[in-house]
Amino acid sequence: MRRKKVDPAEFGRLLADIDLSTNEGTLPSPCIGICRVDASTRFCVGCLRTIDEIATWGGASEGDKRSIWTALRQRYDASLS
Repeated sequence: MRRKKVDPAEFGRLLADIDLSTNEGTLPSPCIGICRVDASTRFCVGCLRTIDEIATWGGASEGDKRSIWTALRQRYDASLS
């Protein structure tokens, strides 16, 4: 049986709430509490981050967090196709 790699509804709502068009404010963690890394993609099945992105999130600059969120949007869009 093939498991879903991401919960499209839950993660999609989170992505929709993130405004990357401005450099103002603090970006929240993309974690949605489904913490398991897919062996084939190497992405968390909940938030689509890599282990390195998860590990560095707490100390990351807002610019680095913005870059991660941008990558997550691309990964999310790819997961829907």
